[in-house]
Amino acid sequence: MLIETLLVLTQIGEGDLRVTLSPAADAVECEANRDAVVTILTDAGRPPLVALCGQTGLRLTPFLHGIRPEDETHRYRVKLPESGGFVVMPLAEGEGCAPGTAAGSVIYCARSAQSVVKED
Repeated sequence: MLIETLLVLTQIGEGDLRVTLSPAADAVECEANRDAVVTILTDAGRPPLVALCGQTGLRLTPFLHGIRPEDETHRYRVKLPESGGFVVMPLAEGEGCAPGTAAGSVIYCARSAQSVVKED
């Protein structure tokens, strides 16, 4: 089942990216959350690289504030198609990720403290 979700990519450390996914009740709530997050990060001098609402079937554990970059051990490939939306794919241990552009999409490689929630 797809749910409305806020995707945020921010830069951490020396060029590494953090990805966070936060579910929302609907598109209106997601856009309000996006506006708030962009304002907070921008006011802190760390504007997001990407802040985008869309639908995904991927469920991650809740985002927690104050996580150290070294605790962000889960790796993801984030694909932003030209047509809109996003696709976030978990990477297996040792699986490579090459950022760039491919087939009309921009690809980012990012880390997160959020892990995949296994569905029953």
